[in-house]
Amino acid sequence: MGVALTAVLLGTAISSSASAANRAPSAQKYGGELTVAMDATISGFCFANALSGGPLGATRTVYESLVERDNKGNFVPYLAQSFTMSADAKYWTIALRAGIKYSNGEEFNAANVKQNIDIGRGFITSYPSTGIGVNANILAVDVIDNLTVKVTLDRPDTGFLGLMYRAGRYVMRAPAQIVTGNKECSTKGIGTGPFMISSFSADELVAVKNPNYWRKDASGGSLPYLDKITFINVKEASQRAAAVRKGSVDAAFFTTGDATFIKDLEGRKKDVKEFKGPITGWGQWMPNVGKANSPFKFQNCRLAAAFAVDWNNYNIVRLKGKGMYNGSIVGKTNPMYTLDGATSYNVAKAKEFVAKCNTDLGAAGPFKLTLYADTSTQSQNNVKFVAKYLTDAGILLNNTLVAESAILIASIYRGGGNLYDFAEGTPAEGDAVGYVIPFFISKAFNSTSTNPIKDTAYGKGYNTVIALGAHGDEQVDRLIYAAQADTNPASAKLKWAAASAYLMSMGYTIPSVHAGSFVFTNNKSKLVGVGTLKNPDGSTPAVTETKGFEWTGVSRG
Repeated sequence: MGVALTAVLLGTAISSSASAANRAPSAQKYGGELTVAMDATISGFCFANALSGGPLGATRTVYESLVERDNKGNFVPYLAQSFTMSADAKYWTIALRAGIKYSNGEEFNAANVKQNIDIGRGFITSYPSTGIGVNANILAVDVIDNLTVKVTLDRPDTGFLGLMYRAGRYVMRAPAQIVTGNKECSTKGIGTGPFMISSFSADELVAVKNPNYWRKDASGGSLPYLDKITFINVKEASQRAAAVRKGSVDAAFFTTGDATFIKDLEGRKKDVKEFKGPITGWGQWMPNVGKANSPFKFQNCRLAAAFAVDWNNYNIVRLKGKGMYNGSIVGKTNPMYTLDGATSYNVAKAKEFVAKCNTDLGAAGPFKLTLYADTSTQSQNNVKFVAKYLTDAGILLNNTLVAESAILIASIYRGGGNLYDFAEGTPAEGDAVGYVIPFFISKAFNSTSTNPIKDTAYGKGYNTVIALGAHGDEQVDRLIYAAQADTNPASAKLKWAAASAYLMSMGYTIPSVHAGSFVFTNNKSKLVGVGTLKNPDGSTPAVTETKGFEWTGVSRG
């Protein structure tokens, strides 16, 4: 009877606790649905599916990362409990949080983390992707116990957490999604996030509440509050703005390139509320040196393009001052920031270098380029603005290639390298350098690499997929790797600046406008709790940034 009575009382206590856990704070309530307008299509959920900001934010309701970034730019543990770097920065130990499950009930554990990283780096040859280039410095991933993983690096890397974040792209996928040979990896994503996929097409994602979600609110209540979010692709920024203003959608995502409509919405405070993300998208235009027959194999051609465009005026006119131009390839808070070696708008110098470029090209001249733009009117007009500066400097242009962003991304980040003359703005972002340097180096696996994946078909095929300029100059690598290995922040900063100065002076990267993201919500939707839910470590998250909007703690009022 004592055992039975204990069981009854325990059952009552559990039942009572469960009931309390489902109660939201007085300001928030459970239930409700939202419709959110994003700016592009969702290409899929597998390793090779590189997504732009809006679609990435939509999928981040389904997926989570080992590490997140707070509103001050610090990297904080998320699915991980902690990260420990060895004294020489060549070994990183990752302790995972206990009790986390995927939406299908599978356990999140060390074996699963190893599986995700090993597939991403090409060690398990199931899903080729850009991660093979991004992860080229990872030599081994070992399971220490069920909740501990050790990562061994080829070279020291003090910025490893930035690599693990990758603007929210380094997500963990369930074993059932990534089992070898699973042809549905791209269409049936399974994550640990607050929502799970109900239905999916390229233009619409319907995400419903994940009953297995691990996080709780401040009062111990279950998360998320909302029952369903429907993300729809509304390509034209004008239509997105009209939709959120009129209330046909509850929220809409914008990037700095949509500045005309952002500024208009900012004047409509009775209709909408603005949530502005930090400017962390460090803008560079990267000449594609390695493309077959590229004029950019000549430094004079690269410098002609570097001096030709007035990016400060672009920010003022096209971006309504919503972006930032500082003359460097990164923001001032990034260790790589410097103006040494930087180029800036000078039409006389641009014309001088165009003449030298044409001499270098000889019979292959004159200097002629092809730009590309997304199918949206705003994107095409932005590119036209840049094109006018190039032609004024004497650079000839072919017709602009226009395609949907998913197609453009797939053509830029591909085995064998970027197909276009430029990478028109890399996704390098944030104050940490871990997610910046892969785009600057000569190749993923350079001559000093000891990674055995270097000599595999994947390693050879993806050697330049992230090194978007494919310049092949290993002096860049030597400068970057020296900075990357330095555990003294002061001396490391000098080394990072030296790397940036070399990149800019050689014309390998052209400083342009730095950007951010914006979300507007309709006031009639009465959204509650935006930005108030703390990270698991108690820090405050960035409400919106490259990885999208934080929906976990949001409810309808």
